[in-house]
Amino acid sequence: MLKIRFSMKSLLATATVLVAFVSQAGILTLTGVYQNKNLYVQNPFTGDMRNYCTNEVYVNDVKREVNINSSAYEIDLSFLKVGDPVTIKIAHKDDCKPKVLNPQVLTTKSAFVWASFTVDKNNIYWSTRGEAAKGKMFIEQMRLNTWVIVKEVTNKGSAVLNNYQVESFHHSGLNQYRIKYLQADGQVFYSPVVEFTSDLPPVTFYPKRVTDKIFLSREVEYEILDAFGNMIRKGVGQEIDITSSPAGVYYLNCDNQTFKVYKK
Repeated sequence: MLKIRFSMKSLLATATVLVAFVSQAGILTLTGVYQNKNLYVQNPFTGDMRNYCTNEVYVNDVKREVNINSSAYEIDLSFLKVGDPVTIKIAHKDDCKPKVLNPQVLTTKSAFVWASFTVDKNNIYWSTRGEAAKGKMFIEQMRLNTWVIVKEVTNKGSAVLNNYQVESFHHSGLNQYRIKYLQADGQVFYSPVVEFTSDLPPVTFYPKRVTDKIFLSREVEYEILDAFGNMIRKGVGQEIDITSSPAGVYYLNCDNQTFKVYKK
């Protein structure tokens, strides 16, 4: 029979995820939340001292390749996102049982919650409850299929209600934002993704064959990359001087778009 003991601290926490073991018919099960750390397993011999105990390892019902022919092994969880629910199943022989050495890494006792998160034409708003002291908030925007940090904010640290507002960073068309909250103890919490469609006109530029300057249709943040993907210039403006750059192919990233530019 599985016995679970609750401490007073765990009863008071509003967002405690229980890590539970179940060993039944040669399967050890561990459930919790991914906290950016891997699991380590002690893998004893079977009763005849000829084989190791573990047969197979599954993460969220998908078989994972681990070195089960060893007295200890690591279960790599780095393919998950922080905060993802995770279930580990270790199939083992009947006359032995593996031991997970650090099950606590799948337990979160933070009371933190995202209370709200909205975006309008000019600003990004969000509120939280259950913050810890000395944390940081990172506002991230999807740009060219990659999450990019566009603003860093020191958190207020109140356990009750914290309200935030920062200026938006819209490009033309569909914008996607999320917020990463990093506690001082290393725990990470991601907000839901919020979308906003901007009515800003898409940025255009001229000329495509450049002698000295690239002219943009409006002032924006930009990057210039060489043919090998190395950034050679970055800034905010409507004119980009590349007089000193050698002739060749360059790439202009701006307004969530990539343009090919030829330097004469």
